[in-house]
Amino acid sequence: MALHYCHYHPWLTIFSSQTLTAKRPKITIEEATVDDLQLAFKLNTLTSRQLVLFYLVQKLNKNLRAVIEVNPDALSQADIADKQRRECNHTLPKLHGIPILLKDTIPTKDKLNTTAGSFALLGSIVPRDAAVVSKLRRSGAIILGKASLSEWCHFRSFLAPSGWSARGSQGMNPYNSSVEVCGSSSGPAISVAANMVSVTLGTETDSSIICPASFNSVVGIKPTVGLTS
Repeated sequence: MALHYCHYHPWLTIFSSQTLTAKRPKITIEEATVDDLQLAFKLNTLTSRQLVLFYLVQKLNKNLRAVIEVNPDALSQADIADKQRRECNHTLPKLHGIPILLKDTIPTKDKLNTTAGSFALLGSIVPRDAAVVSKLRRSGAIILGKASLSEWCHFRSFLAPSGWSARGSQGMNPYNSSVEVCGSSSGPAISVAANMVSVTLGTETDSSIICPASFNSVVGIKPTVGLTS
């Protein structure tokens, strides 16, 4: 099941942390939502390439360990999105040109690994994209990379701390390092809370959406079964 994280300011559909005026919208990438980013695209004040480059900065991830792997094709996907936007004379999908991180259990048939945080699956090849990933690609979204998690969705060991995996190490709460991150979709929640990306996808079997969203002060949406995949 797919998981959507967004900034909490508070939640209706997607709200910005910035006040937008009719005369002069002010948008900062750090706290931007999808609506904000699409407005910036429309005003030609931001490109998908610039956005990906901003998110690729690894300063925060060294401490927070929210991202396991960055997509080597992210910039080329961004360039394609920018070209399509320049040439398009009709409305594009809502997620077109938006970078999205995926929990490392969501299969992608590309250069990214899908390992559930385990070295045991490193280098394995999946036969196809997950259904939700296919939908994202059709919408023009940019697959930015894979987010960390509790290894094997917390089934490696019941004694292992939330947010730990062999590949990703221990994920850290961006607001208080002494507070746990919860799981198993820890990386998706951490990365949005720390403004490393605006939207992520995770999965839930038992509170893997609700718990990390709560502990990292973001909003997690658990969609109806079958709605997104």
